[in-house]
Amino acid sequence: MTLHIEDWHDGTLLAPPVFEALKTLPEQLIIGVTRNTDEESDTDLWCPKYGIPFSITGNVVVTHTHKTRKAPPQFAAAFVTADTRADLNGKVKHTLEVSKVSFAPITAAVEATGMESGGMSPIGLPDGWPLLVDEHILGIDELYLGSGIRPSKLVVNGAIFEHVPGVTFVEGLGKPRD
Repeated sequence: MTLHIEDWHDGTLLAPPVFEALKTLPEQLIIGVTRNTDEESDTDLWCPKYGIPFSITGNVVVTHTHKTRKAPPQFAAAFVTADTRADLNGKVKHTLEVSKVSFAPITAAVEATGMESGGMSPIGLPDGWPLLVDEHILGIDELYLGSGIRPSKLVVNGAIFEHVPGVTFVEGLGKPRD
């Protein structure tokens, strides 16, 4: 099946926070947006259907961090390519200098981001959230990632993350999938 990349400027295929964040980023690094059905939005289904390698498709993991038992959880996000899994208990925990990292509850992540579960994007996250990005993503010329909604994917040059607020680049953030 052929995948068509469309213009992103009308915002209909993007969650509002993603659309607003894109307006502040270098236009030449934004390639466009694709359409897909809600059912095929899962990366493990989407990549094979459209012939897009997992190595140029990104996944974001929203986490809660805990500095102490008494401190409330804080949100953070990790962004890795789909051929890897974010190293939460190693690289993420160490980089954020916290005692514990866990997956954020889906309802809390959806409410906090204004994005849909299964369509989360590392672009457009709330102000102040740490965003860890696997360093090798910078070298991906055509990177497919969540658009904030399930029926589309955002397509960018990986170098865009040099301009996204709150990013920390981490070498080896993603561990190879089993």
